[in-house]
Amino acid sequence: MAYFTWQDKFDTGIEAVDHDHHVLADLISQLHDAFASGKGEASIGPVLAVLVDYSDYHFKREEALMFGHGYPDAEAHKAEHDSLKAKVLDIRHRFEAGEGSAIGNELLAFLHFWLYFHILDVDMAFKGFFIEKGVAKPHPRPSS
Repeated sequence: MAYFTWQDKFDTGIEAVDHDHHVLADLISQLHDAFASGKGEASIGPVLAVLVDYSDYHFKREEALMFGHGYPDAEAHKAEHDSLKAKVLDIRHRFEAGEGSAIGNELLAFLHFWLYFHILDVDMAFKGFFIEKGVAKPHPRPSS
């Protein structure tokens, strides 16, 4: 059973960015499922490895779009990315230092925070800008 169900409110209208966000949602669900089945500690290392690579790749994609199109809040958004990357690296370092499964709940909470608050607050702030630039597609409104 999926821990996280994707909703339209998470769509930025930028296909590649939305795809990356789906990857994050899948990581959250995989980690949650592993803990629910008693295999959480064994899944932390692989999830962290993917997360470190994913966050770097995804943030570079968003930053290239923002700076390339002159998004006015690009520097502040990049600072948010830098903070999230630092948190991922801190969690990985602590896991590798032997904190083990205790770090799992923190990782799950962090990923959940990232998905909800970063996407819904920080990423959604650029949606209108990118729609105006023709980079993002407006989400169709449901018919009445």
